[in-house]
Amino acid sequence: MAAPDYNVGVEGSTTGSDTSGNFDITRFEELLNRLEASKKRQSRQKSVEGRRDIFAQGLAGMMSNF
Repeated sequence: MAAPDYNVGVEGSTTGSDTSGNFDITRFEELLNRLEASKKRQSRQKSVEGRRDIFAQGLAGMMSNF
């Protein structure tokens, strides 16, 4: 089996000029890190909102006892 030729155009590319040879790993890692950080922020925000909902439900339950 021959080694793959990474300078051949990528099938299905939108411009038709993409080749694996011009892949910028630094840019990819930067984008990946930004995505991971964004996912962590979203997860943290969801957790905060969940605690807020639990607090609000508890407060509503206490208020209904009066």
